[in-house]
Amino acid sequence: MKNKTHYKIVLTDDDPDDQDFFREALLEIGFPGTLECYNNGQELVNFLTDKNNPVPDLVFLDLNMPILSGLETLQQIRDIEQFSKIPIIAIYSTSSSPSDKEKSLLAGANAYITKPSQFSDLKAVLKKVFAISWIAEANETKNMKNFVISA
Repeated sequence: MKNKTHYKIVLTDDDPDDQDFFREALLEIGFPGTLECYNNGQELVNFLTDKNNPVPDLVFLDLNMPILSGLETLQQIRDIEQFSKIPIIAIYSTSSSPSDKEKSLLAGANAYITKPSQFSDLKAVLKKVFAISWIAEANETKNMKNFVISA
């Protein structure tokens, strides 16, 4: 995400406390952009498919959400041609299950983050995410070693 001066990112997570935690971490690391939050995958899909809304630079998805899970949301987004290249950090989840990571990778996520329990770790992970050139990253072959981002 280097080379831009303003970014638009989206977080889709059904936990308002996690949304606040994420927003506060962005503020503390000096994130140059805006954050839009949604409570479930269907809200995100509705936002993305509304032609009046700007396409986000980066999307974070929780794995376990009502209505559409993170994986279901990811699959729907990847099936829409104009959104097939949006970098998706899916899944931003409390799950550290190898199976969930593999399913996310196979569904087209660009990276996987297990939600850090410490605020300082969340800030460290977000700094790593924003240091990545997602255009180049999208063209790389993914494997578990470069798929999982951690503090």
